[in-house]
Amino acid sequence: MTTPAPPPKKFWYEANCHCGAVRYKVLGPHLEDFPFKGCNCSICTKNGYLNLYPKRHEVVFHQGFDILKEYRFGSKTKTHKFCPECGSSILIDFNGTLDGEFEDAMAVNVRMFKDIDMRELKVEHFDGKNLWKPEYEI
Repeated sequence: MTTPAPPPKKFWYEANCHCGAVRYKVLGPHLEDFPFKGCNCSICTKNGYLNLYPKRHEVVFHQGFDILKEYRFGSKTKTHKFCPECGSSILIDFNGTLDGEFEDAMAVNVRMFKDIDMRELKVEHFDGKNLWKPEYEI
């Protein structure tokens, strides 16, 4: 498959789950310049999500998409996909539930990207715990 040239100021990032069963690439901005939102909602906290929001066509799987397992909670409208072998949280598919610039976006966990120094990323607090309903309960 031929990879299109990235638009200006966007770069391809190679990524994989911990065990390597899932391999993909993501087109995104220079990560050290991007203001990430460190969300405190239940799923982001428990799964260690730190998300980038590329368009669906900016996420290209090399292998393993067909083996990803799915988890839904709360409103059950968003699909969380993870590796069935190592449990790595790969992405959240919003399934068209968002509007505007995020209408065709997915949340991709940058912690799966290769050769990223997490200490160099700018992370701002986002209070998803108190914003999104229904409230998480076990």
